[in-house]
Formats: sequence, structure tokens, C-alpha cells
Amino acid sequence: MNHRFAIFLLGLCAALLGARAALASAEIYEYRIVHATRGEIGRYANIVDRRGNETLVRSELHIAITVLGITAYRQDADRVERWHGERLTWFDGTTITNGEKLQVHGEAQGTGFAVTTPSGTIMAPANIHPSNPWSAMVLKTDTLMSTRTGKILRGVTRGGERKPTWLDGKSMTLRQYEIISDKHEFVWLDDQGVPVAFRTQEDGDDIDFILERRGPLVANSG
Repeated sequence: MNHRFAIFLLGLCAALLGARAALASAEIYEYRIVHATRGEIGRYANIVDRRGNETLVRSELHIAITVLGITAYRQDADRVERWHGERLTWFDGTTITNGEKLQVHGEAQGTGFAVTTPSGTIMAPANIHPSNPWSAMVLKTDTLMSTRTGKILRGVTRGGERKPTWLDGKSMTLRQYEIISDKHEFVWLDDQGVPVAFRTQEDGDDIDFILERRGPLVANSG
């Protein structure tokens, strides 16, 4: 019995060390969301876990716009991406906007990628990438999927040159990418390929996502 218990303890320790190592491999990128006219309206985070050729990305979004102390608009989202190399193999996203839930699911099938929304399932090209620029690699496509609606978009990405850029009241030299699809968007990367900021548009207004913190994901000791 003592021998079996010792084996059990060794197995338990190995499992705990494996879980800690898995956690240590993940990094979190936290962004402030700044509206052109309303100021700071929320937070966004990408948690990126790279293990060899496999990458798991979890995104969390929280937006609230108040008018005279009353919440006029709220949006919360939780999304998961799975990648094999540069191919998206799985996507699950739930977005709740003012209480209305919208779910999007996608998965690689053969030489394509099936996207399922409340409207049904459609096949997209295998090189489809979600509209979440967590890496420079995500920009290397001409087919985009809205992480909120699942809509498939044809896009053109250009740029990549280092340019002086004014963001969040600071002057920085970053690699600027311009994405043209149904919107006119920008992504700014540092020399290590980290998305320092990205910009989208809603109703003609610019919305900036500005990196505030980057670091290893730390377990809650509790």
C-alpha cells in the first residue's frame, strides 16, 4: 500500500507541475478601449498560450457606455481560437450586446473552414483568420471573419513599415498595418511583433485598443 501511495503522490506532483508549466506558457495582453468622443469605454484582453505548433487564444471584451449615469450600451464577449501553425482550426465566440446573445462557431473541415451562426453554416477558405490581431501572423490573409457576427469579409492588408505614430498622447515608432474590408482599420506592432494598439470603427467613430499590460498569466493562489 505504501508503494502504491508513493506512486500516486508522484503522479499527482507530475500533474501539478504540468498544470503549472502550462499556465506559465500563457501570456496576457490587456488593452484599454478608447472611443474617439466618449473616452475610455472598456477593457479587452488576449490570453495567448503557445505550445510548439499549437496555439490557444482566449479573448475577453467588456464595454459599457453611460449617459448621465445610466448605461446606454453594454457589450461583453468571450471567444476562443485554436491554431495549428498559421491555420485557424477552431473558433467559439459568445457576444452579449445589451442583453442579446450571439454565438459563432467555426471549425476546419477538409480544405475549408465551416462558420456557423444563427443564420446557418457557410464554408470559408482555409486561410480565414478572425478579426482579432493578436499576432502579426493573423494579418497574413485576404479573408477575415468577424469575431462578433461570424460575417466573412474579403480584406486587403498593406503597410508594415516603421513609422512615427501618435497614440494615447505618446509618440512611438511602430510598424503600421492598414486593413481595408468593410471597415478601415489599423494595427500597430512593435519590433517584436507585439500588437501595441489597433483601431476599428463603429458608426464612423474611431475606437482604439491600447496595450496597457503584457506579461505571464499568473495563477490565483486562492
